[in-house]
Amino acid sequence: MAWHIGEILVQKKLISWEQLQDALSEQLKTREFTGQILVRKRYISELLLYKALAEQHQIRYVPLPHTKINPKAVAAVPKSIAEKYNIIPIEIIRDELVIAVGSPLNVWPESELKAITGFTQIRVVLCLPADIKQAIQENYK
Repeated sequence: MAWHIGEILVQKKLISWEQLQDALSEQLKTREFTGQILVRKRYISELLLYKALAEQHQIRYVPLPHTKINPKAVAAVPKSIAEKYNIIPIEIIRDELVIAVGSPLNVWPESELKAITGFTQIRVVLCLPADIKQAIQENYK
């Protein structure tokens, strides 16, 4: 059974059970994701939420502002695709393209990316959505 994000945050002692219960009761009214409510209420930072989401989905969290982005990776993915799906290619490791996504739940065109780029393997890492938008602006001219 997969852990819910709230359970992970409580287990790591990043929020209390009371804070989780407060967020869950608000979620019934607003239909927002639990994590969004916890960040909005300032129970947890967006950074800590994203690190926990990466753990929940068993992918790596990457601090994009402190990451050197490979221009060859960027050149492999058209700017229009990067903007449409809020993704940024960051590295090429052998025959694998590493792309940063802003949500582990977002749908992005894996088969299309493989066809466009010629890479047979695509690895996903998680980054803050605002950092991805900034990286797209800085890396696509």
